[in-house]
This record gives sequence, C-alpha cells and structure tokens, in this order.
Amino acid sequence: IKEMVNINGEKVGNASEEEEWEDVESSEEERQRRVTEPATALQETSGSTDQAKDEQESYDSEEDEGEEEGTESDLSSESSLKKKLKNKTKADSAWLRPPRKRKRRTIHKESEPDVQPHTSAPADEEPHTHVLPLESVSIDRTSQSKDSSVSAMEDSQELPLCSCRMETPKSREILILADRKCMATESVDGQLTRCQSAVLKHEMMRPSNSVQLLVLCEDHRSGMVKHQCCPGCGFFCRAGTFMECQPDFSISHRFHRACASMLKGQSFCPHCGDEASKAKEVTIAKADTTSTVPVAAAAHGPATLGAPEGRADTTTGSSSYLAPVAEVSGRADSSLPIPSSGLDASAVPGSFRNAALQAVMGTPAPPTLLPGTPRETLESILVALDTEKPKKLRFHPKQLYLSAKSGELKRVVHMLVDGIDPNFKMESQSKRTPLHAAAEGGYIDICHMLVQAGANLDICDEDQRTPLMEACENNHMEVALYLLRAGASATHKDVEGFTCLHLAAKSGHYKVVEHLLTTGLIDINCQDDGGWTAMIWATEYKHVDQVKLLLSRGADISIRDKEENICLHWAAFSGSVEISELLLNAHCSLRAVNVHGDSPLHIAARENRLDCVKLFLSRGADVFLKNHEGETPPDCCSHNSRAWAVLQANKKDRDAKNIKLSLSEEKLLHSDVSLGQEQVPVPCVNSVDSEPYLEDFKYISENCVTSPMNIDRNITHLQYCVCKEDCSASICMCGQLSLRCWYDKSGCLLPEFCREEPPLIFECNHACSCWRTCKNRVVQNGLRTRLQLFRTSKKGWGVRTLQDIPQGTFVCEYVGEIITESEAELRQNDAYLFSLDDKPEDLYCIDARYYGNISRFLNHMCEPNLFACRVFTTHQDLRFPHIAFFASENIKAGEELGFNYGDHFWEVKSKLFSCECGSSRCKYSSAALASLQADSTPEDRQQPSALPDTSSSNSPS
Repeated sequence: IKEMVNINGEKVGNASEEEEWEDVESSEEERQRRVTEPATALQETSGSTDQAKDEQESYDSEEDEGEEEGTESDLSSESSLKKKLKNKTKADSAWLRPPRKRKRRTIHKESEPDVQPHTSAPADEEPHTHVLPLESVSIDRTSQSKDSSVSAMEDSQELPLCSCRMETPKSREILILADRKCMATESVDGQLTRCQSAVLKHEMMRPSNSVQLLVLCEDHRSGMVKHQCCPGCGFFCRAGTFMECQPDFSISHRFHRACASMLKGQSFCPHCGDEASKAKEVTIAKADTTSTVPVAAAAHGPATLGAPEGRADTTTGSSSYLAPVAEVSGRADSSLPIPSSGLDASAVPGSFRNAALQAVMGTPAPPTLLPGTPRETLESILVALDTEKPKKLRFHPKQLYLSAKSGELKRVVHMLVDGIDPNFKMESQSKRTPLHAAAEGGYIDICHMLVQAGANLDICDEDQRTPLMEACENNHMEVALYLLRAGASATHKDVEGFTCLHLAAKSGHYKVVEHLLTTGLIDINCQDDGGWTAMIWATEYKHVDQVKLLLSRGADISIRDKEENICLHWAAFSGSVEISELLLNAHCSLRAVNVHGDSPLHIAARENRLDCVKLFLSRGADVFLKNHEGETPPDCCSHNSRAWAVLQANKKDRDAKNIKLSLSEEKLLHSDVSLGQEQVPVPCVNSVDSEPYLEDFKYISENCVTSPMNIDRNITHLQYCVCKEDCSASICMCGQLSLRCWYDKSGCLLPEFCREEPPLIFECNHACSCWRTCKNRVVQNGLRTRLQLFRTSKKGWGVRTLQDIPQGTFVCEYVGEIITESEAELRQNDAYLFSLDDKPEDLYCIDARYYGNISRFLNHMCEPNLFACRVFTTHQDLRFPHIAFFASENIKAGEELGFNYGDHFWEVKSKLFSCECGSSRCKYSSAALASLQADSTPEDRQQPSALPDTSSSNSPS
C-alpha cells in the first residue's frame, strides 16, 4: 500500500523501490506516443536507477549522521523511512534543482555513457509543475570543475508555478493556532486585513511553496482556486491595484507587480510562467470588509522588481527557510541554520512580519510585539513547525527555562509544541519560570509564545516576584506593555512589599513609571513593608525626573516610613539639593522628625551634606532643635567638617541677634498625634500661647465602645454586590441601596449629590465580589488628606489642611466612643456629642471627649466648608452609621476646616459663649445673639444627622 506523507505542503509517497519502478513505468507509458523503446532497455535503466538510489541514500544518511553530532539534546532513533523523507524534503525546491527522482535518473544516465538520452524527463505528477528537459544540461564529472557544475545547475532552473488548486492534509498545530478561523489576508493598496470567517474544511492550501500553508473559509478557498492569491506574498488580490495575467479568456491570474517571478533578468507570471509584460494592471474597488479586521500596513504599491513587496522568506528547502536578519539582543545563536543568500533581509519589511504573525496566531498582536528585526521571526518559526520535519528531540523541562533565558525562540517553540509545561519552575533558580526569564531578558516574542501556550501571567518565584516585575525592574518597556495588555496584575507585592512601581522608581526607569501611573492600576502612594513609597525610593536614589513626575501626579510627600522618615529626610541623606528644593517648594516640613527625633537638618549634618545644610538653613531650619539623644544638628557632624562650620556660624549669628524661638513663632508640639494610626501623619503646632498638647485624650482611628453594644456584624446579614469590574454599573447592589454609586473614579462625590438632605451611602463591603480597589470604597480607606492640628487665637484648637482639597473629597470621619442616649444625658461635658440618628427612640451618639480622632477638633462655621453624611461600610446596621465629612467647596491649603453645628447646639451653648467664626453671615456672634434674645421662637431645625447632639436634661449644678 502506498503511504502518503505531508512533505513541504505536498503529498509525497514513500521512497521505495516499488514506487520508483511504478514512476518509471508511468513515465514510459506517457512517452510511448512519441518514442518506442525496447523493454530490455527499460529493465536495465530501472536496475541502474535502483543502484544509484541506494548510493544516494547512503550518502544522505552520512550527512544526517554529521548533523546529529552537533545536536545538544538527545535524539531518538529514526527509521530509514523518516531519513528518506527528510532527504527528499531537503532536495525538494523548484528554485534550485529538480526532485530526487529526476536527479537519480540523471545519475543513472551519466553512469551509462553508451545510452544516449533522447527523450524528455517524465512530467511531474502535479499538473502545475513543469521541469526543463535534462538533455539541455550537460554534466561531465571528469571534465567539469565545481564552477561549471554550478553553472549547469543554474541552467536547469525554471520558473516555479503556482499550487493554487492543490490541497494538503489538515494540520492540528496550524488549525489550533488559527483558532479555527480563516487565515486569509487581503491586500488592498498597501493595507492588510485579516479574514475572521469560520473554517468549515480543514485541508490546507497555498498559492506556492514560498508561502505558508493556510486554512481558509469557503469564500477564500474559492478565490484560491480562481488564482486570486498572489504566489509571491501570499496575500489575496480581490480589491485595489494588482497585475492580472489572462492566458485564456476564461482564466485570470492575479499577482502583485513586485511579486513577479524573475529568471535571467526577465519577469514572468508566478502562476503560469507567461511573460509579465503581457499582464495588465487592474484596479478593483474595495469590497465590503465587515468580516475582516485590519492587520498591518504593507509596502504594496508601485515598486521595483528588485525589492519584492511584502515577501517573506518562508521556503523550507534545505537551510533557506530563515531570512538573514539582525538579532535584537546582539547575540549570535549557533543553533540557527546558515542564512540563505536567496533573499535579502532588507526586502522583508517589519510590517509584513507583524501581519504574518497575526495571521498565524489568529489574534491581533500588540504593535510592539516585534519592535526590531529579530533574526528568528515568529512567522518563519511557525511555518517551519509544519513544513520542516525535524528529528524527535527529547528535552528536559529545565531546557525551556534556559532557552527562554537565552532568547532561543526556535527551541522554545519546538519545546512548547512538544508539550513541555510553560509554567515549569526551576528549583535552582529560586523557582523561576520561563516567563520570568524571558521577561527579564526582554524577549517579547518568547513571552508571547509562552503566554499563548498557557503560561501564568502572575506566577511567582520564591521571592514572590512576577514576570511583570522582572520586566519593570530591567526597563523592558515593550515586555511590560505586552504583559499589562495580556492581563498581568500591576498591584502584586513581593516578599518585601515591592510593587512594579517601587522597582521601576528605585531603578530610575522613567518611562515604565510613567506608564504604570497612566494605567491607573496602582496607587501612587502604596507603601512597601518598610513604609517606603515610590517617591521615597526615587528620592533616595536621586532620580530627579521621577520625583518631578510623581509630584505632578499628586504623590504624597508627607507619608512616613516605619521609622517616621519623610521624603525630605531621604533627600538630605542622599545629598540631593535639587530634590530637596522640589520637596520644600511642595510645602514639605523642615520640622518633621523621625522616631529618633532627627529633623532633615540633623540627617544632612550627620552625612556632611553641605549643600543641603545651606539650603535648609536658608529656609529657616531650627539649628537649636534637639533629637532624643539631646543632640542639635551641629552636634551630629564632625567638628572638622565644612557642614559643622556652616552650622556653627548660623548658630552664633542667631545667638548674637537673640532670635531664638519665642512664643510668636510656631512650635511643633507633636509630629503625629495619631501615633502612626493614620495613613498620613497629623502634626500639632502652636504659635499662639504656651498651651501644650492634650494629655487627657486618646487618639483612635475607629469607633470604640466602653459598654456592650449589640451591633449587627453578621456577614450573612449583609447585602452585597457581585460586580467583577469597578462597581460603576447600575446593576451594583450596593449602588442600588444608595440609589446609585455617588463616587467618581477619583473618590469624590458627584456634583449632583444633595448636601442639604444627603442620602445614605452604602459602600461595598467584605461580602462583595468586587475588588478592594473598586470606586465604591472611599470612607473605609481612612484619612488620606494631610491635616494639621493648630492653636487658634480665639477658638482653642482647630484643624487646617496642608493641601488643596477638591469639592466632594472625603476629608475625615467623626470617630469616638459609641454610647446610648441615656448615657449621654448622664455625662456633664456634652460638647463633643454627635447624634447618629434622628429617630426619637433607640438613639445612639458618638462622644469624642476622651476617645476620638482629628475630627473632634473641627470648629463651627456659619459658612462651613465641610458637610456630614451617613455611610455604611463593614456592616449595615442602620443604628450605627459612620459619620463622614466631605468638602462642600474647593478648599485651599492653609484654610481652617469646619462644619455647621446647627441651631440645636446654639440654643444651649449660646448662653455660655458666642460664635467666633468671623463670617459676615454669622448667626451666632455676640451681636447676632443679642438681636435674637428679643425673639425666642425656635427656628426650623436642621437635620440632626449632620449635627452634634448636645441635648441633655441635666443642667450643671
């Protein structure tokens, strides 16, 4: 039985002696009409042919053994049939030499000089292929040199004809890569579009051997049979401008002008071999392309024949299937075949590589997938998988990691096709995967193939590093872009709490940092395990451009690390005057001290950073400030340093002028009254009197209780959403409970939110299916605005902002001790009570007298810049809402914050004191209260939900 094997996209039988005999017999029957030869001569010819064939096979097997010696991996044994097929494949190239069968017969005739060949070689079994008669080639081994042999081979060349009407068996690999969709590419005046129609018939077709095998839809299969596909570039010519050859009135052959076949300086039709001068240039209007998607721009159009348009070298004969192209990494790969001189790399535009890759992969490739001209292009590798029949290689899974690390795309693809797990972890390499290695090396093509093969984008090594983190740390922008588009997480942290943003900022990779911030996938102020932000890392390593970028994107410069250092401490430590000046211009405090009591001036003096010392002194740094060891900045540096001399001169100058700190100057009483409980520090200053910071007050960041409170925190009682995105859709259950989601993407309330009668806000909770970073989570994120506790001239302590606050921004929550209404009536000091509800029964209050946060110091304003709203976060017990303060207007840095206490408060407290807000519309000033005494009729009360409840039946005794 004759066994058919797919070789180079064609059906070829096994090279056996019986088939050779059958071929000779069939060839003789075709020539009987012209020449009659005796049967004995035929037998002698066949016998000599078999002998020559055995000699040739022996020679080919020796070549195979020589090739196997240079192979690094173990080779499985091959049968003689496979070796014959491989040899047949190497010799099957219509551009260079005739098939092996014809070559063997030529050897046979050469070995019998007495027999004069006067008949032409038998015609090929396939109707589209024609070979010149071998009688036109005169080969004399004894008299001709090597050059004359090459000349004879060139004389034997003839035009390759198309294979538009041929089919090859289906290939599972190509079918999977094509995603069972048509691989046809339409070329219309330089623009390429990919067909997206489903494939019904899995047999493959192609217009010529220089084009990869394609699975096509029924429409393009019909077009292929009608010779509408250009054999040179493999693109369909169904619209636009192209050449059309008409050997018959009912037949037309379409091809591009630059894709015409060349032979001895003349151009011919690549379909039939007729002279190209007989072809006409045709222009057809573009048809409907609703079922296609754009692929890439090609260099079609008027072009010279010397620079073929959009043609890639995908031939699979011997060693010429890879075009000689420069490699991006700059390394030579000794495992690659020797480049062929048949097609210059300059004739292969990068746009065609990208288009061909997309056609093979079945999905649009990222525009940066192939940024340069790598030696091994993906399309040539994928075509070689089907057309080349390599020996079976047995690789160890670790070889995939090593090949990915070395950038050996060809070997990576072969191993993935052989079924090696792309997520294999190398124990000796901290359990890193091939995707880690490829991302670290910047091999985007290998990353793409690994991802397509099922590599986990967020897989971690021993240090919890992901491939995206490797790409960001090593400044491989294209790989980082690809992985992010593929769905890699940008918020993942390693064992030290580093994110991609930390690694890129630390290494000074500006473009990577800029792109990470542009995506909005990561918090610019996220901290690692040491409390360091991207700003701190960029500051310590003196990346000035990155500091400017982070400042422009709103990075918080007051965030403290685990030792309470701020960015200015690290700028002083690194000695960067330029960064220090940027931070000071952004209102970074020179009085901030760390856990050791060191100010930035202490750090600069200790590190002998002369320029920083001068800058800090010029900005008013306190040279007399002592740390916890009792050291002033001059005491921290060596006495023979230049910094010590400058500090001593400044100290003596101040002593001489007697300008030590007085009561009129602002004194820092506490660097952070929250003691690190808040996301940002809350300093306390006093420039009015000698009042110290409160000692009978405990700062807390969440509400507390001192008696049993039956708050319903049962998770099964919560209503929750099942959103998978950012909870911006109307189907979000939490948004429906709030009437809608009232937050925008920046966390501010929408302009249409009613501040007079604010609705209840139900934020997403821990029972929801959404991400913790969804936009319906604001109040539960805690204090994020930089605030300062300061001493006022008339109202005691107050709160002001250190940064601009946009309208609708969450500022802080009113936090304190939750008590019942009955308990509130028993307490004498009711100045810090805030009612949680307006229902007459079962009332609860928040008392911030002894336990509270920064909001307990907010003063009353008749024209407030804050308003209160009830919010539910971790529970939905309507009796115990969170009281959140939002900005009612745009607030400038340095302005005092306050809200309206309400008429109910002043009905009681107006007998004790008057309002000192200073507003022209103040209703409770001493003058306004005097006019109100004439009319004791109570006014309409405001919503108690937003006012402190100071009602009490017990009057002071």
